[in-house]
Amino acid sequence: MATVNLDASIRTETGKGVARKIRRTGLVPATIYSGGTEPTLITINPQALSLAFQRTGDPNTIVDISVDEATAKSCLVKEVQRHPVSGNIRHVDFYNIDPKKEIEVNVPVRTTGRAIGTQMGGALRLIVRTLTIRCLPANIPSFIEVDVTELNIGKFIKASHVPSSDTYEVVFKSDFNVVTVVKKRG
Repeated sequence: MATVNLDASIRTETGKGVARKIRRTGLVPATIYSGGTEPTLITINPQALSLAFQRTGDPNTIVDISVDEATAKSCLVKEVQRHPVSGNIRHVDFYNIDPKKEIEVNVPVRTTGRAIGTQMGGALRLIVRTLTIRCLPANIPSFIEVDVTELNIGKFIKASHVPSSDTYEVVFKSDFNVVTVVKKRG
């Protein structure tokens, strides 16, 4: 699990005009949400955040945010708002996490092996690109591997067949298809 350190400053004012002023200085308004307490309003450097996520390549990277030189808060990125044309970061929402409590996160699915059905002319289709898992923050995997070696044409691998690890558990309310092999047309 990758961890990134960021420095932030407290902001006291809210609103569109204030957010515009903050963006003009090269910073971005952000919010740290904690369960049951008031959110912490901060400003961060968007280039440092973008660079950190480019280095890790993992959307579930834990971000340790030091607010005005205080003790760092461990957070996950909840939402990033971007400008529709330029793609620049406009606002970031963080969720403060407790390293000792389990959390639910979405993790990308990766297939391994070569399906029997693809050797017979079928095409592998990944129906769901992410799965929800429950684990401690330190145990968040970068991806979940699904072995498709035994998958034949017209067959599916369901969420209930994706093996959980000793460090995480796959969570779902109702069972659904994750991967299939379909017959090619023509």
